[in-house]
Formats: sequence, structure tokens, C-alpha cells
Amino acid sequence: MIDTINLFDPQISNFPVNTNKYGQTNYVNLDNAATTPPLKVAEEKVAEYLKGYGSVHRGSGTKSKISTDIYEASRETIKKFLNTPINDYVLFTNNTTGAVNTLAYFFSFLDGKIAVSEIEHSSSWLPWVKTEGVKALGFKQVDIDSMENINKKIQILGREKIVQYIVNDEFEFNFGAIEQILKTNKIKALIVTASSNLTGYCPDIKHIGQLAHKYGAYFVVDACQYIQHHKMDMQEMGIDFLMASGHKFYAPYGGGFLIGPKKFFDTFLPYQIGGGNLPYITESGEFIRYQTQMAHDPGTPNAIGAISMSVALEELNKIGIEEIFKYEYNLTKKVFDYLKSNPKIELYVKEKHLNTVIPFNIKDMKAKTVAEKLNSDHGIGVRAGSFCVYGAIRKLLKVSNDKHIADSVRNGDTSQIPQLVRASFGLCNTEADADRFIEAIKDLTK
Repeated sequence: MIDTINLFDPQISNFPVNTNKYGQTNYVNLDNAATTPPLKVAEEKVAEYLKGYGSVHRGSGTKSKISTDIYEASRETIKKFLNTPINDYVLFTNNTTGAVNTLAYFFSFLDGKIAVSEIEHSSSWLPWVKTEGVKALGFKQVDIDSMENINKKIQILGREKIVQYIVNDEFEFNFGAIEQILKTNKIKALIVTASSNLTGYCPDIKHIGQLAHKYGAYFVVDACQYIQHHKMDMQEMGIDFLMASGHKFYAPYGGGFLIGPKKFFDTFLPYQIGGGNLPYITESGEFIRYQTQMAHDPGTPNAIGAISMSVALEELNKIGIEEIFKYEYNLTKKVFDYLKSNPKIELYVKEKHLNTVIPFNIKDMKAKTVAEKLNSDHGIGVRAGSFCVYGAIRKLLKVSNDKHIADSVRNGDTSQIPQLVRASFGLCNTEADADRFIEAIKDLTK
């Protein structure tokens, strides 16, 4: 049994909030798919690191050397946790969004299209649209008054370079349809989420990767909803590029990472360039770049983010990923079983896909209202919205035409956007949290 209480600082576990039902009580965080609290060991190691903190990569002093060594060692911890190929780079970013934007920039130089799934987070969709659109637009420069039209053209041109593969009525991928897309298009990169942030569906990553490689495409995996719950082995699964965010796995210090082959990254000029990621600028202005990970490490890096992610992954590995998922699943299943039995609840996840997230609505009550009442009356934090997967939400809620929604949003009214409530469980939750949530839903549906 996991002793979850001792994994987090008591001030996090016992965070006081005022409620209408119970007066002051402890907050229950059921929004872990969005952001997790820091592990206690991550807080402690960060505080320890700061005592000897110096300029990373930029100094000859003792503190600089210590800081740099620990920072660089964190890359190796991440690689070991994910069993990356030996020559892969770990590039640090601020989050998964930053990682995808970086990768999309590189791929925009290459010929071909991008395949993105219907259930991808917008962070795994929009960066490709923008970078491909900019590249397709060409090098024409304009005055600022022309930018509105240019922005529209970028979106139109970018969308033409993106091929979407869909989920079926069971909200699963059809592998035959994916292969058909790969057969009939020159796909340079196939993007897939390892775990849906909406339903928790975990597709067969290895099989999809085999299909991508069969047709010469790079295989890119968004693992930010996955690695804190399930074992991820990049070599065994055939993953070329992987990205994740520290705030999803108990290291919310502004860090994320992008992993991929050295040979690929060394081919391009860095996505961002300035100080620290080049050794020399010649008299004529030519800059000479590193042929190492440092080429993609501009400026003073977020060492705290890197260290915290390394520590958090070590702790998760120590606890055991399989044990973690078993613990979280039992809490999720308990709540799922209750919600399934309540006739006033509309559930949007099937038991075979049940992971650690539960999307639902209460009949005749807006999702935003449910979330607000759970917070104000019961001290429970959940998420209400579209979770940056607008197409998937429309499909779940059977919204066939969104013109009225788009018109409302353009006029400043966001109330028409389709919404669900999402409760998501993590290591910080307990049996008492699950019980309190069930009681709260009973209260809202009585």
C-alpha cells in the first residue's frame, strides 16, 4: 500500500479552504490531469540545490561547476526512466507545448505532411499548423497593417499540411485507417497522444509506431498524461520523439522536455539562439554552433525545472509505476462505479478505457456550475471545459455544427462552448477524497 500522505508536504495535503457546506476543511484536488502538486522530495532537493546554485554552463567557480553537473545529470535520469536510445538528446523546454513548438519548427523545413489524431491536445495540433503555414507562405515581408490577412493565410495553408486520423464510435483508433493515411500521403511525422486527457484511452503505441516507420514517417508521442501512470520504454515502443511536462508528474517548477535523436537535432540550427548555446561568433558575424545538446539550450536554463523533474521521476520509479497506477485506478474505479449507478450522471468514458480521468456531466446542469459548486460547497477542485480537445468534445456531445458557437465566441461570449466536467486522480489523493467526491455528487443530484 502506498503511503501517499508522506509523499507530500502536510501543508499541501491539509490545505485549508472555506466551504458553504462544511465551513473550513481540507482541499481535495481532483484536477491532477491539469497540474499535480510537488512531491515532498522534489521540494527538498530543489531547496538543497538552491544553496549551491550557480551559473549553469557559464562559470568556473565551485557553485557553477556543482550546478552544471547536477543539471546535466538530470538528463541521464530522464533517459534512464524512459529507456531512450543511447544517442538521443534530452532538450529542456518550459512544458509540452514548448516542446511541440520546438519540434514543429524543425519539421517545417522538411518535405511532407503531418498526421495528427482527432483526440490530440491542441498543443500537439496548433504548433504544426502555424509552422507549416508560415513555411508554406514563403518569405514575403509585409507592413503591419497586412498582418490580419497574413495570419488567416497562415492558418489556411497550415491546415492543408495536416492530415487528421479519427477515432471510431468506441473512441478508439482504427489502425487500418491510419495505415491508409500513411499509404496515400507523404507523412513526415505521425503524432499521437499516449493517453487521452479526455477519456484516458491509451492506444497501442508500439503498433502505431510500427505503422509510421513502415511508411518512412517519424513517430512522435505526447506522453504528458502517461509517464506518471504507466511504464514508458522508448526503445521497446519504437518512439522517435517524446515530450512531457514536469507539472504533470509532481515537479511543477516550469520544466518540460523533448527527447529525440542526436542526428536529427544536429542537422538544424537551434529553434532559439542567443547566449550560451554557441561557443563563438567570428569577425564576419558567422556563429559556430555546438554539436551537442547545448546547442538547444539557449540562455540561462531553468535548472530548477530540470532538477525537480529528475528527482520526481526517481521517486516515481522508487515507488513503482505499476503500484502507482494500481493505487490510482482503485480510487478512480470506486468513483466511476458510483457515477455509473447514478441516473442523473452522463458518463463519457467506457470502463475498458478507464484510466485516472473521469469525464461526466450532471443532467440539466451546466458543467461550469457543477465545478463551481463542487468547489464552493465541498472544497473539491475539478476541471470544467473542453480541455483543449474541441473536436473530440464535439464528437462526444454530438455537436454537428458549431457555427453558432464560433459566432458567439467571436462576439466575446464563451458560454456556448461545449463542456464536460473532468475529475482526475493522482498520487496525492486518498480513499477519503474519493468518498467525499461521491458524497458531493449525491448532494448535487439529490
